[in-house]
Amino acid sequence: MRNPLSRISLCKLFLLSLWWMAGAVAYAQTEGSVADTLSRPDILAADSVAADTAMVNGKEKFSTKLVRTGNIFVRFVKSFNDMDTTYIVPNYYNYAAMIQNTNFLQVYRLKAVRDDGHVQTIHMSPKPSFRIGPYFGWRWIFLGYTFDISHPNSAGKTTELSLSLYSSMLGVDLVYIKNKGDFTIRKVSGFGEQDDHVRNVSFAGADTYTTGINLYYVFNHKRFSYPAAFAQSTVQRKSCGSWMAGFRYDSQRLEFDYNQLPPALLQPSGVDNPGLIDEMKISKIGYRNYSLSLGYAYNWVFAPRFLFSVSMAPSFGIKQANGERITGDSFLDNVKNFNVDFIARGALVWNNNRWFAGVSAVSHLYAYSKERFSMTNNVNYVNVYVGFNFNKRKQYR
Repeated sequence: MRNPLSRISLCKLFLLSLWWMAGAVAYAQTEGSVADTLSRPDILAADSVAADTAMVNGKEKFSTKLVRTGNIFVRFVKSFNDMDTTYIVPNYYNYAAMIQNTNFLQVYRLKAVRDDGHVQTIHMSPKPSFRIGPYFGWRWIFLGYTFDISHPNSAGKTTELSLSLYSSMLGVDLVYIKNKGDFTIRKVSGFGEQDDHVRNVSFAGADTYTTGINLYYVFNHKRFSYPAAFAQSTVQRKSCGSWMAGFRYDSQRLEFDYNQLPPALLQPSGVDNPGLIDEMKISKIGYRNYSLSLGYAYNWVFAPRFLFSVSMAPSFGIKQANGERITGDSFLDNVKNFNVDFIARGALVWNNNRWFAGVSAVSHLYAYSKERFSMTNNVNYVNVYVGFNFNKRKQYR
């Protein structure tokens, strides 16, 4: 999946900065030792030639130290994309261009349980977006912009950013989504006969905020290529899989005004519909999640130049939550509980190293659950693209 900046590695930039700083420190230390030597009159008086020789030797040592430091960091950075060419074909070209369609769908489910066991659920989501636009890439940098042609009038109500950085060894997912009052109630349950009538109704009483970061390490990165499936920068030649492990952090917040729900959900109407139960009358809820993930991914080369990829990475960790009812009473006060979330990916790609086309999907699940109230947030991206590489690199001409 080629998102804006999807082929530049923040890890590489960070490590290159460390390499530069290490060189600066080495230079400062060397300059300091030479200055101390020259400031001693006894050494200068004894033998000025020896001092000159010490300066020359110091510069030689400094130069050698810089080269060694640089080589260590360069080798380490290059190891991010080490590959076994019997399994993976590298990218032969400097530049790439493509056009991509991005589809975004987010679904919230609110669930509340009363003392007597009566359960109510509300499923709501922002309007799905249909975007299309051009992308242009050079080496690791890939930039582009997609236009939302499905809901141009909703601009400003929804802000959505997804950035995925793929290298052979390491990967990063960044997600930021904000929606202010632009929801549709898809379906409800626990409201008697209203369950069949309240569908696809506009709802302006919810503001939601999602922030997430996922870092992971690919163990079998020399033979298994995530970029082949989601960045089209390499080609998987033979089928292969790999275990992955990582760290995940996300933050969720929901501000909810139940008074803006359809009147049919608020008022009791028969035995099966008690009206909106008190457990659903929340004012706001927010939580932070810290977790470790462990998953598996597999690239299946089912025909020459064709690749089908699928991966699943459950995460296990601790959620820290707080919230208020509509009355202002706190019903969650820094509550901590164990949680299980996941990220799933799938892709179908055709790539002959010059031309490529495919479809990819990424799904993030964020969940919070307590005895009387739970909330799940499912974020989904589907991308369809076609493009080509050009300007072959010197070593492949």
